[in-house]
Formats: sequence, C-alpha cells, structure tokens
Amino acid sequence: MRNAANTPLPQKALKLFLGAAFLAILSLPFLYRPAPPVKEFDAPLHASGSPRTLIIISPHWEGIRREFSRAFSRWSEKNLGYRTDIEWLDVGGSSDAVRYVRSEFKRAPGGINVDMFFGGGVDPYLQFKKEGLLQPCRISAPVLGRIPAVFSGIELYDPDRQWFGVCLSGFGIIYNKKVLELLKLPEPRAWTDLAASRYFSWVGSGDPRSSGSVHMAYEIILQAYGWERGWPVLLGMGGNIRNFSRSASDVPKDTALGEIACGLAIDVYAWRQVAEAGTDRIGFLLPEGLTVISPDGIAMLKGAPHADLAAKFIEFTLSEEGQKLWVLRKGTPGGPQEYELGRMPVIPGFAKSFGKDAAVPLDPFQWKGGFTYDAAKGSERWNLLNDLIGAVLIDNHRELAAAWDAVRMRDGSDPLVRELTKPPLTEEEAMRLARAEWTQPVMRSKIRSRWSAEAKARYLTFLEKP
Repeated sequence: MRNAANTPLPQKALKLFLGAAFLAILSLPFLYRPAPPVKEFDAPLHASGSPRTLIIISPHWEGIRREFSRAFSRWSEKNLGYRTDIEWLDVGGSSDAVRYVRSEFKRAPGGINVDMFFGGGVDPYLQFKKEGLLQPCRISAPVLGRIPAVFSGIELYDPDRQWFGVCLSGFGIIYNKKVLELLKLPEPRAWTDLAASRYFSWVGSGDPRSSGSVHMAYEIILQAYGWERGWPVLLGMGGNIRNFSRSASDVPKDTALGEIACGLAIDVYAWRQVAEAGTDRIGFLLPEGLTVISPDGIAMLKGAPHADLAAKFIEFTLSEEGQKLWVLRKGTPGGPQEYELGRMPVIPGFAKSFGKDAAVPLDPFQWKGGFTYDAAKGSERWNLLNDLIGAVLIDNHRELAAAWDAVRMRDGSDPLVRELTKPPLTEEEAMRLARAEWTQPVMRSKIRSRWSAEAKARYLTFLEKP
C-alpha cells in the first residue's frame, strides 16, 4: 500500500489548489495597502445612532456644499447623536433649479422627495411661497432674534417663516485693471459705463435664464434707473458684450484671464478672483447708489421627507456656527477648512467682530444703497424678464452687436441711437403680461417668438442705414 503522504493529488484538486494560491498572491497588495484618508465629514459615528440623510437642491458651488456638509455632519453628531449625510441635487443655475422644482411638483403635488432649496437669491422663494411649494420652519428665538427682519428695504426672512436669508449678496462690476490700462480705458464706476461705446466687445455677462445672480443684476439695473432709462443701458451693454456665458462664475474668471475687461458679477465670485489675482490686477465695485445687497435664501419644500432634520439644518445655517462658515478665512478655527466662502453674514456686526480673520471686506450693515429695491415686483416678472432679455439681447446677440457697432459712435441723443435702445415694450405692458399671459404656456411661447422676430428685423434695419 502506498504512503498517503506520497500519494499524488488528483488533477482536479491540484488545479483548485494552484488557483487558490494564485488568487492569494494577487490579493496581497490590496490586503496590505494603506487605508484611504478619512475626510472630516466622514468621521466615525457615535454608537447612539445610524447616519441620517438630507436631500437638498442647490445652485451653490462645490465649496459651499462641502463645507456645510462637513460642518453640519459634525454638529449633528455632537448634538443629535448621529451623522448627517447630505445628498446635493445639481441641475444647473438657480433659474434651472427653479424650473426643475416646478416641473417636479407638477408631477407630484404632495412632495418631490427633496427636503430643501438652498441658494439662488430671494426671488425664487417669493415665487415658491406664492405657489404653495414651501412649508414653514420653526427657528429658535435666540437664533432668529439676532437677524433683522428687514435690511435696506428687503425682508431678510419671511414673516410666516417659510424662507430665511442665510447670507447677503452684493451685485456689481468686476474689472481687469491691467487690460483697461492696455486699452487706455477708464475703470467703470456705474452700470452705464458698461453701455459706453468705448467698451465695445470687452464686456461679459452670464445668461439670466440660467443664472439667478445674473438675472438679479439685470433687474437691479431696471429698478435703479427705471424701466425707460434702464433699457437703453441693457441694450447698449448687450451690444458691448462679447458673449453670454451660461454660468455666472465664468465672467469673473474670464475677466481675471483678460478675455474681457469688465462684466457683471455677484460679490462671492468677484472677491474670489480678487483674492487669487490681487487687488493690483482685479477690481470689484458696487455701483454707488445703483445696486442693492440682498439675502441668499433657504427654505423647506412642501412634503420634505426629513422635515425635522431639515429644520435643524436651516437653524444651523442661521446660527453662529453656520455664519462662521460664510465669514471666516479658510483654516480659521470654526471657519471653512477647504474652501473660503467669503459671503456677508445676516447677523449685524458679526464679520467685524473677527477682524483680520474675516474673509469679507465689507460690513453690509454699514453700507447704504441708493434706492429701495421692490422684491415683489422683481419676483412677479421674473419669468417674463428672462424671456424678454433672451429674445431681445441673447438670441439675437450677433445682430444686436452689429447694429450697435453701426451707431455706437453717435451721440446718445441721436435719433438712431434712441431708436435702437428704446424699451421693447412699456413697463405697464410687461407687468400685465407677467400677471396674465405668462401663466399660459402657449401664449407665452407665441409672444416670445414674436419678440425675437421683431428684435432681429429691427436690428437688421440699422445695418442698411447710411
């Protein structure tokens, strides 16, 4: 009888053995590789609870999302006993996000499985409240009591607690000092400068149909100068614009790169470029007496699936812990850790109290605007103005620029200039349409097409004039 130890393995068993050994060798690098670094918002859970999830739709950039995800997760773990994971829905700019929310509520009127809308200024919240798409949120008196109800004629939070301003935004002009110097052009000081003939092809703008901050700048110009004087500014500026970018952040970037000399910008994007390129190269101003500082909001949507936790998140954004994320420099204790957000707080004196640790160079509550912004009017005609600007300035931009180039060297009182830059309709007609026809999709489409055709035909006539 053979010794069992010398008995050869059956062929099938030998193949299995060799295969297992081969897999073991392949797995060694994975078994002994170092563990990936743990991000701060991925810190271990307390044993008291499993992670919860919040779903937020927001046009905010990555820095805001990551900083608030990290900070609120830590806060909820410490104060609630569980970590909070945030699922951010990104469907584009604020105007795109508003359209998405509306379309989803048409499909599911009781709720769209989203907890909150975060960012986009204040107009979307006025619209959503009017349409019954928000639900009230209770904020503790110590937190809400530090925030003024009204600032510069604009509500900082809804009296019915359906939306809240979490930070403040300024709308102005960013410009490249070096480019202007090379072109021998003066630095712009007012919106009208962007419509001056000498800036032809050197101005930048985002598309207000996709960006709420760009839309706000156009609305501010119309309200600062009035409808009759504001439209010549918009049309002259439209003729000077090199191109309309989809994102509001593109204009400050293009300005810093020298692709354009100046353009419309919200403060957060402008100050980021100023910080990166330096004040000797990039400037940003809020046109004196011609702009506003307004709140950037947050609200709980109707049918929010995690309403209690959503209320905690909203209160967190209004509390000192949340406000520090907007105000402090990156790396400052209690401030943002990876991205500097540089937004103005809604608590008076808050930024000033941090001195040099504050990333915000302006105390909004010490700044005085030159006119009272009508938020209700702006909200009511939001969609109509987007369509009107789209038809008159953007969809026919090539023809507008050519027509403007043909007449721009003439005096502003010249009949041809006045004809080209006259308002496409009166403000009374615009408000009537906003309240009636703009709620009817078929009629809205017909009028928008007519505006576009009329604008194109009008611009082409200026190319034929001597």
